[in-house]
Amino acid sequence: MGATGGRAVRGAPPRETREVVLAAVGLFTEAGFEATTMEGVAEATGVSRRSLFRRFGSKEDILFAEHDELFETVVRYMEASPDGPLPTVVAAARLVFQGYVRDPEITVPRYRLVRAHPRLRDREVAMTARYQAAFSHYLAQCAGGDRSSLEVEVVSAALIAAHNHVLRGWLRDPEDDRVWERFDEAMDRVGDLAAPMLGGHGPGPGSGGWGGRERVLVAVYPHGVERAELLRCVVEAVDRDR
Repeated sequence: MGATGGRAVRGAPPRETREVVLAAVGLFTEAGFEATTMEGVAEATGVSRRSLFRRFGSKEDILFAEHDELFETVVRYMEASPDGPLPTVVAAARLVFQGYVRDPEITVPRYRLVRAHPRLRDREVAMTARYQAAFSHYLAQCAGGDRSSLEVEVVSAALIAAHNHVLRGWLRDPEDDRVWERFDEAMDRVGDLAAPMLGGHGPGPGSGGWGGRERVLVAVYPHGVERAELLRCVVEAVDRDR
């Protein structure tokens, strides 16, 4: 980037979303969110101002860009899942949680920015409501109804609350090596609440979750990753979960 003086190179491939978000988060943290301009972000990322506005629209859109992409991934996952409603929404929540904890370079400073700016908090609240609505819609469809029942709304709200409770703890202490254990415990407790409300059965002692002894592994990986590397990561994840 130094060789171009911060200007976009004609014909260069577009910067990955994460690269743009990471650079922007750094600027927001160092110079302040309000003081940083879209022009400053464009210069720091090597993206032209016009391309940046066309792709993201605003500083808020940049800060939450990966959230928007993750939300679409979660919705597609639920639509395609062959599992039952309860294991599916738990796996979807796990996918969201993984989207946070896999990239503390972005999520931790973004958390601090959100806490400091009411406008950003409003945006995050709206995103949380979007996930809850998606979970409710999916569960309602599985129940054969067009509208969410009280039970469905309660389960969706409990799922979001449990997810956010564990997430806030991790954001305050990103070095917590028990974060996934805490997440699974929280999901099991939601399962105890949800199963009878939705006509199912709770996980029961020693069952390992809503799916009996079955576990759900959700993989998020960058485009173009080598198959051998992907398989290695999957095997390691399965071994850690045993």
